[in-house]
Amino acid sequence: MASCTSSPTTFSDLQLHILQTHILPRLDGLSLSSAAATSSYLRSLSADHDLWAHICNSTWPSINHPCLHDVISTFPAAHRSFFHDSFPAALITTIQGRIYVEPRFPSATFNHPDSSPHPLPSELISAIDIRYHNDVIFSRLEFTHTTPDFLSSTLRIVLNNSTARAGTSSKSIDLKISELVDADDETIAELKESMTLSWIVIDPTVKRAGNLSSIKPVLAWITNDTIHLRYVTVLPQNELNEMVECRIEVALAVGKGEVVSVNVSEVKLYIQDIACNCLSGKEFLVIMRRAILEKDRTRRKVVGDGDVVKLVGLKLEEDNQRVAYINLPLLSFLLLLYIILLLF
Repeated sequence: MASCTSSPTTFSDLQLHILQTHILPRLDGLSLSSAAATSSYLRSLSADHDLWAHICNSTWPSINHPCLHDVISTFPAAHRSFFHDSFPAALITTIQGRIYVEPRFPSATFNHPDSSPHPLPSELISAIDIRYHNDVIFSRLEFTHTTPDFLSSTLRIVLNNSTARAGTSSKSIDLKISELVDADDETIAELKESMTLSWIVIDPTVKRAGNLSSIKPVLAWITNDTIHLRYVTVLPQNELNEMVECRIEVALAVGKGEVVSVNVSEVKLYIQDIACNCLSGKEFLVIMRRAILEKDRTRRKVVGDGDVVKLVGLKLEEDNQRVAYINLPLLSFLLLLYIILLLF
């Protein structure tokens, strides 16, 4: 009896329209990147511009703006480049050689233009999206002109109802009053787990972008009728292992009643050095550009629970050690002076 043999089925055996219409459009960006790494055939199909434009617009509703689409179209691979720049957060890979964070995002290579000759951008674009669980409750595209006053002044980008413009999307969420009573640990933990934020900065001059948010808050607290959330990333300030904190703080206004309405009342971004001094707009632009270009040990990484908390903890530990080192000679001098006074 003749035996029947069959060769293994591959993706190339599937009809092209099935892949393009029913399979690839159902994947998120991370899954599509992983699929593209499995074969040259899927890599070519996954490079489709419309796929990545749809993924970016659904992941970050704030970027669905004609002006920004024109900017993203200048990126080496348009929306695909933008996604790979923006989906992982920008984190430090080492802090004085004591920690190394291995990137977990599928690698992608683009021919980025040399950025060294480019001046600082005349306009900084920020795309901000806040989700509660999976629902978008705040979405905004912000254009900041880098005027001489912006460059020399303390950086503080504040978004609230008074500065809202066309294209801003915001909606309230309902919480049971028991969820806010006494601001207990369970309430704080739930807010830190369910409220995610993305703050993407786009530098049109170098055609790159980066996410400056820790995605999940590292700190949450409640005062009066306001919920506060803080998102932090630690970035290198210079080549001397000095670190800065990029902080994004969200204020949620809380209504009254058995079921309260909560809505985003303010979002602000600022940056501090290790001495808690706020930096200027120019300093921020320099640090931001080096971060999105992955200079000074900055790498993009999909943020997992505790990643940023570890980095912030290490930074605080180093700051405390630095303060202790500075205070040691002073303490020794005071002790010597005390002994001399006792003797004489």
